[in-house]
Amino acid sequence: TGLDHQSLMAVKNSHAKVELVFQWIQQVIVENMQNSVLEIPPPLLSRAFQEIANGMVAFHEAMKISTVPFPFPYAQSCECLLLFHWIFTPIVVSQYVTTPFWGAMFSFLQVFVYWSLNAIAIEIENPFGLDANDIDAASMQAEINGHLLLLLDPATKRTPKLA
Repeated sequence: TGLDHQSLMAVKNSHAKVELVFQWIQQVIVENMQNSVLEIPPPLLSRAFQEIANGMVAFHEAMKISTVPFPFPYAQSCECLLLFHWIFTPIVVSQYVTTPFWGAMFSFLQVFVYWSLNAIAIEIENPFGLDANDIDAASMQAEINGHLLLLLDPATKRTPKLA
């Protein structure tokens, strides 16, 4: 069970793989409706098409997140401000504390928290990478493919009988 060689080659050579498969899924549904394989009332079928379209919209939103880069000038400004904060925080804190220990402690904590928040923001900026903290898109896609293949399983075509 799977795609024929010609279809696999079409997907492999396509520049819009997701849109191609999206179109194929819609075509399979329409063809099976016309052949009376799917005898579904039109309101239910329209809901299925709507959900498939919602999936495509969500895909394009995710693509925007992954392809639109964070503004470089903004990122550089944040880095410069963090450097100024790193330099001037010990000077300012030393004016408010009486012991070097507490001055060093407060300075370190402030600088550490701000740099940590910046590092977290950098990780969040690209959620689709290969780091340990990134979204595991490959396993999510494998799960979705498993759900789609379940629709082709002969056992799912049989309606269970109530005893």
